[in-house]
Amino acid sequence: MPTDAVGRSMPRVEGHDKATGAAVYTADVEVPGMVHAALVQSTIARGRVTAESVRREASSAAAAPGVLHVLTPLNCPPLQPLPDELTGPMPFERRTPLADLEIHHAGQHMALVVADTPQNAIAAAERMRLDYETAPAHLEMAEVPAADRHRPDHWIRLVEEKLQDRRGGESVSATCELVSLRGRYRTPEHAHYPIELSATIAEWAGDHLTVHDTTRWIAGERRVLACHLGIPEDRIRVLSPLVGGAFGSKNFLWMHVVLCAVAARAVGRPVKLVLSRDEMFTSTGHRPRTEQDLALVADARGALLSSEHHTLTETSPLAHFCEPAGLPTRYLYRSPRLVTSHTVAPVNAPTPCFMRGPGEAPGLFALESAVDELAHRLGMDPLAFRVANDADIDQAAGRPWSGKHLRECYRRGAEQFGWSRRPPTPRALRRGELMVGWGMATATYPGRRMSAGCEIRTTADGAVRFASATHEIGNGVRTAMCQVAADATGLPMAAVAFDTGDSLFPDAPYSGASQTTASVGSAVFSAGVEWKQRLLNWVAGLDGGPAVLDIRAGTVLRDGRPVATVAEVLHDGGRQLADLLSFTVTADAGEPATTTQSFGAHFCEVEVDEAIGRATVTRWSATLDCGRVVNPQLARSQVMGGVIFGIGMALYEQVPHDAGLRVGEYLVPTHADIPDFDIAFVEVPDRVLDPIGVRGIGEIGSSGVAAVIANAIFHATGKRLRQLPITVEMLLEEPS
Repeated sequence: MPTDAVGRSMPRVEGHDKATGAAVYTADVEVPGMVHAALVQSTIARGRVTAESVRREASSAAAAPGVLHVLTPLNCPPLQPLPDELTGPMPFERRTPLADLEIHHAGQHMALVVADTPQNAIAAAERMRLDYETAPAHLEMAEVPAADRHRPDHWIRLVEEKLQDRRGGESVSATCELVSLRGRYRTPEHAHYPIELSATIAEWAGDHLTVHDTTRWIAGERRVLACHLGIPEDRIRVLSPLVGGAFGSKNFLWMHVVLCAVAARAVGRPVKLVLSRDEMFTSTGHRPRTEQDLALVADARGALLSSEHHTLTETSPLAHFCEPAGLPTRYLYRSPRLVTSHTVAPVNAPTPCFMRGPGEAPGLFALESAVDELAHRLGMDPLAFRVANDADIDQAAGRPWSGKHLRECYRRGAEQFGWSRRPPTPRALRRGELMVGWGMATATYPGRRMSAGCEIRTTADGAVRFASATHEIGNGVRTAMCQVAADATGLPMAAVAFDTGDSLFPDAPYSGASQTTASVGSAVFSAGVEWKQRLLNWVAGLDGGPAVLDIRAGTVLRDGRPVATVAEVLHDGGRQLADLLSFTVTADAGEPATTTQSFGAHFCEVEVDEAIGRATVTRWSATLDCGRVVNPQLARSQVMGGVIFGIGMALYEQVPHDAGLRVGEYLVPTHADIPDFDIAFVEVPDRVLDPIGVRGIGEIGSSGVAAVIANAIFHATGKRLRQLPITVEMLLEEPS
């Protein structure tokens, strides 16, 4: 019988360990002789710390119980800056940590205290009271002078994409009746807020460094560490056993990791650093604020004629990152005329970075809210307007789609949700004293793939282990890769395993941009196919007779009939065959002639209690076109998680600020905020992107979600809200 593992719902292979507490995360790791570190961070947004106070406070901290070392700008050994090719496209900082006494943002690392226990390290760090010479800070984008802003030309996710783009004429010719819309949409700063705090353990053995870290990019972290420390990459090993949530905060090497390595070398012992929840807000990135201006023009029949999307966003003084909110506007709807622009204002805040759905999450809030409002002005059903303006090709690149089934998503999603029963007039639905609204929006996210490697090791007893320097971040990648491996080899799931989290394994890209299944899965698939062919060649060579050989469910078939189990063949072949079946492959990702993009349709119902200003999402339906689905159970969980992520973005989440410091509460959705879900997939394989036919699912679930909720609230209340999060105060205001 065929294995047919791909396409079946299966529990996570590491699920038992996670449920029983046996799973080991970075902060759980214990190394003999390990000591502990704590950070000292700046309390001002811009200025300079005085050298005298650094000496004084470092001396005081060094005298505290259990303290072994205090690392400051005055005694930190010189670190090497990163080359332009790393600081340009990625949110790596140009300034090395503790490089000088200058302060660029609140929460900047000012010292690292190493002590025998975590408690002693924290107590000594809290004793340090540095003196500052303050300087004027830019805390809001509006405060940044035009001369200090910049307009980057391109943004690199996995391929280069235009941030400044234009097609069509300077304006729309008024040869017919036109309907237009202009609106400004604002999104706040968002924190990643994963359950697992970032943690690092650095250990030196001579001139070789081992780092245990909560990272989602082992290969990149090793490269950046080698650059900063000025040592060859092959002297660094990075281990990341399991990652307990990240959403972008663990895609990159942050400066506390470098300081931990420097401190470990200084004290000659392994050093462990676990960030506090407050330090996660200042030390591991965030989604920056955006201010987006949309201008849409359509004719009276609802044909979109012009689209303009201008984004103002922010970065830190130390990095080049840009939130590319206008990217989906370039291709999502057919528009003869288009203008997109992005302007970045450096503010005195920590460095932002990718966060789940970078560009698409804030950008689709603006675009899909504006599209909904324009459809309402035209007197058109919002779904009908989107169907009418569906883009048949990728207008931005002038290329066809590798596969697009968005209209099928619209049709199925509308049927699932019951959209045809939606009254067009706002405030027409009630449930007792509650106003009820129905909203929808389009979801989209690129289908991407990068080159990746996979190692396969076979033992004479029949065990087959695949390995790649990728990560299990809670998305079920180990399970999905085992399913791919089982099908490619013809073995049952129980006979294969997939190992992650070690830089000694073949290189893999970072676990982000919804690319891991396509990228690493292609390598696993190639390794499995090669393994199967090598084994069959061995069997064919035993008797040399003509035969059609295959492997199904761990059994070798000759002309469709079982002749031996794989375990028996491996036992007979011994070490020689096991060595033949142990090798490494690399699956290169070329540049396809088509555009690979995932699409989908989100529909939701909200209840609004206008007496107290509360909005509740009660029902959610989503239909997505993401290629082949490896594990439906895991895929549905991914989409549900993405939607919950978007609910937080729409109704709760924003980082509060007070004079540049992050203070107060950060609200996130809880179990009480989760609606009833109806998740479906179109499931047409996209083998242009990869041999498995998959496209990523991790981020499309959150793309467009905030707009769906805002559109549903408009339908419930008649209030068109263009700023996130949608607060109690907004819902209590009278409709404009």
